[in-house]
Amino acid sequence: MELSAKEFFSGHFSDNAIHLHASDWDIGGGKLTVQEIDELSKHPDADNISISGLRQDTFEYLIRHYGSQLKAIHFFKDKLVEDWSLLGTLPKLEYVYWFSNQRIDRLWDMHENQALKGLLINDFSRLHSIEGIEKARALRYFSIGNAIWLTMIVDSLMPLAGTNITDLEFFGRKVSDGNLSFFSSLQNLQSFNCALNLFPTEQFAWIAANCPKAEGRALHPKEDGPVYITRNGTCTSLPGAFIVGKRKPAIAYEGNEARIQKYVDSFERMKKEYRGIPFKEAFPDQ
Repeated sequence: MELSAKEFFSGHFSDNAIHLHASDWDIGGGKLTVQEIDELSKHPDADNISISGLRQDTFEYLIRHYGSQLKAIHFFKDKLVEDWSLLGTLPKLEYVYWFSNQRIDRLWDMHENQALKGLLINDFSRLHSIEGIEKARALRYFSIGNAIWLTMIVDSLMPLAGTNITDLEFFGRKVSDGNLSFFSSLQNLQSFNCALNLFPTEQFAWIAANCPKAEGRALHPKEDGPVYITRNGTCTSLPGAFIVGKRKPAIAYEGNEARIQKYVDSFERMKKEYRGIPFKEAFPDQ
């Protein structure tokens, strides 16, 4: 199963999956039964599933009875699973996409997941550490954060240092330690995406300078798009630019061309200044 980063991050790998949803499915995911999981017995060659409504006992049943055949699993609203360590027993597992969980507070031991290429974790209310991610030596695509509410706080992204990640996404509210020095060790990084205001402009410029092969919305001085301006009590959409960086403005182009160009020139100047400079030297207070 070969996927691009775009396909994985958009969830397209589950398009041709076997879907296992509880008969009482509701907005909370319902409660999947063992009998409903056993629908997989009719598909012994199925290696790609989408599943919702698991509890701890039915999660363990799924993995113990069918996990050995699975390469890709999309967990959707399996909120009450509290221990996902059995995922570490699946050497064929290539992709995991888990949306919404209220119990899990740490990663599983990934050192036996030698085929794991992609991991996407969304809306985990108790998960704040990614320690152990470095054990997934084949991991290329990693995304963590929120799909609904921008509330997730991660302690640190430093466990990513020296990994083989090619595509990284963080859509949480904050990285607590503020240490981005790991980026300079990601020799294979091709893309990094996050909110345009997650870090100060200077730090985005440092990432762009020291990961020259990487693309991403926030690795440029601005992003063009419609901006909303209120005039005389009326909200109007105008062509404009979102300036990259924490507390930076959205500016309508008309009449502000020179101002926007100053932001662009400043970003490009910082990229030149930061190239080859260690993060801690550039930002000693972080």
